[in-house]
Amino acid sequence: MPKLNITHLPERLKERLAKLERGEEVALKDINALLDDEQIERMDKAWAEQEVLRKTHKRPKTKEQEQVLGWKTKLEVRIEIYKQAIVEAQRGMLDGIRKLQKEREAKAARIWLDAVFKAGEGTDKWSAGNIALTRAGFNKFGANTKKRDKEVWAMEDTLRKEFESGMSKEEKEQLELLKEHPKALKKKKR
Repeated sequence: MPKLNITHLPERLKERLAKLERGEEVALKDINALLDDEQIERMDKAWAEQEVLRKTHKRPKTKEQEQVLGWKTKLEVRIEIYKQAIVEAQRGMLDGIRKLQKEREAKAARIWLDAVFKAGEGTDKWSAGNIALTRAGFNKFGANTKKRDKEVWAMEDTLRKEFESGMSKEEKEQLELLKEHPKALKKKKR
């Protein structure tokens, strides 16, 4: 079974929370499976506080007395921790997705480089790397220019030419200076 990642976690937590709120029987290992170590520790600590409360006070007779004392059942403690876990998972979603993306890119780079270095003499190393990427389920390296991208670039070029044709003499001079500036910087560095 694939490892649970940040993209699946909030939905799974919500499903488990719904089961808990309905009062369905959920095994402790299933409850702990979706929580990280810190959250499990918080849940254990919250229940330990409830146990101390149970030893020092009699069981309240009404819901109002329970609320005043902070009396909770084990199920209520679990539900509370799950609600906190959902909020934390949703907050960390963007960072988690970025991390997954970096890991995926690193894996693709590793596969491509391994194939390139293993390719023998007389073979097209670039092609060998791309074949390895395709076998592993990744896009070919350098093949990210899709039809739509080319159309957008062509449209940008036509718009740029159109804007340049409508410029005044001074604006055209400024544009030429802007184009020459990076070239001048390169010459200066040499």
